[in-house]
Amino acid sequence: MKHSVLVSLLVIIITLVGCQSDIETIPKAKMFSIKVDTPKDLQADKLFIVNGALVNNSNSSWELEHGADMFTYDVYDMKGELVLQDVKERFVTGIGRGITLNPNGSYSHDGEGHVFPKYNELTLQAGSYEIVSKAKFRVKHGGKNYDFEIESTPFVIKVS
Repeated sequence: MKHSVLVSLLVIIITLVGCQSDIETIPKAKMFSIKVDTPKDLQADKLFIVNGALVNNSNSSWELEHGADMFTYDVYDMKGELVLQDVKERFVTGIGRGITLNPNGSYSHDGEGHVFPKYNELTLQAGSYEIVSKAKFRVKHGGKNYDFEIESTPFVIKVS
């Protein structure tokens, strides 16, 4: 009887210690993803807004820092060729921002007037395209800085 109680107690302790290991101690790129939203009805040669959001897929909160140009967007035609926006000059103010991103939380930033023209304002001709959003940010953890640049899964849009 005493032996089975001790074994049961040992199993409970090992299980509790094992559950604690689910909390990440070092940030990794795979803990984050990018979710992207676009309007449903996209018209040729009309400005539309793409919204990227960084998602924390981990069980930990992270202290993040980023610049005004945290999110960028690459557009590709269906041949895989990069489609450049008609932007002669882009002005980016060198600011820094800090936030806490909680587990399963998401965060979006469009430059808030510090990027002109904004990266998330796009104009395209009629056709089908793939968009990839990229996010650059730093996680501050345990007195160290971890720099990340991640990208979304490509997604297809249709412009009519």
